[in-house]
Amino acid sequence: MSKELSSPSLRYDLLDRAMDERRLSLGMRWRDVADRTGLSGQALRDIRRGRSVPRDLTARNLEEALGWGHGSIQSVLRGEEPEEAERDSRGGGTDEGLTWWIEGDATCYELTRTIGGNPFSARLVVRDGRSRAQVEKELHKVVEMARVQLEG
Repeated sequence: MSKELSSPSLRYDLLDRAMDERRLSLGMRWRDVADRTGLSGQALRDIRRGRSVPRDLTARNLEEALGWGHGSIQSVLRGEEPEEAERDSRGGGTDEGLTWWIEGDATCYELTRTIGGNPFSARLVVRDGRSRAQVEKELHKVVEMARVQLEG
């Protein structure tokens, strides 16, 4: 895909296409990508359209959300292909005990809580495009069922 890219709009068009292809292959919505990066939907659109240049931390968060290796966004902007992150890398985000990472074509989630003084983890592998919020709700139900069984 390496090409002479003099126009910023062409470079960001390539980035938008690469991000869209990867998002679809992971069964994610743009809202899911935004949630995983901590960006607003508008901020994500601005990056995709070339109206905003992602700073290093934002680029890294986008790469992690899409399961790309470090530096992939800059590679795409240079006309190169993004690199897929190492399989089973736990580069995903955490949110109050909820951890997620990309593993092949799936997004894996793990919720850890303390029950009866011991750590308890519930894990869910998602390939159907469910949102992070839906998965988190399902995992909280599993943890509550475990709490009832183990404490009660």
